[in-house]
Amino acid sequence: MATEEQIRQALERMAKGLGPAVSNIAKVKSVDETKALCVLVDEDGQEILDVRLRPVLSNKKSFILVPKVDSFVLAVRVEDDDDWMVIAADEVTKVGYYVGETLFELTDKVHISAGGENLADLIDDLFTAIGNMVFTTNAGPTINLVNKLEFEGLNQKFKSLLI
Repeated sequence: MATEEQIRQALERMAKGLGPAVSNIAKVKSVDETKALCVLVDEDGQEILDVRLRPVLSNKKSFILVPKVDSFVLAVRVEDDDDWMVIAADEVTKVGYYVGETLFELTDKVHISAGGENLADLIDDLFTAIGNMVFTTNAGPTINLVNKLEFEGLNQKFKSLLI
């Protein structure tokens, strides 16, 4: 006579064999970021079409994970449907978080924007203002910012980090 644990394990094996998988590790074949979809190829060589890169496919944005083509991803089934969504990847080209009009995006650079302003432009404006600084002294206005090259170097470092 089978024990309760053996029966449970047998039922679990049977359920796995009859039902669809709830997760899958697969390779990314192609990505369509504008549609927030990708095509995956599983270990059996079967294509999984229209895999979501966002939880909900609508005109609204909240989060997107864009995997690199040929990278491996973990995809999960959305509810009891044939829809899949990428939830993790070993290599990504973009991760974006959107909250209303605020955006935080990671690509090969960092993009932060809110309220019609973005951090990269604000930092550019700051360094331009620093470069244009003029001070009045007892002898009249200064004409040279002594450490202007240092500020220009910092501005280039910010530009290499931000978009």
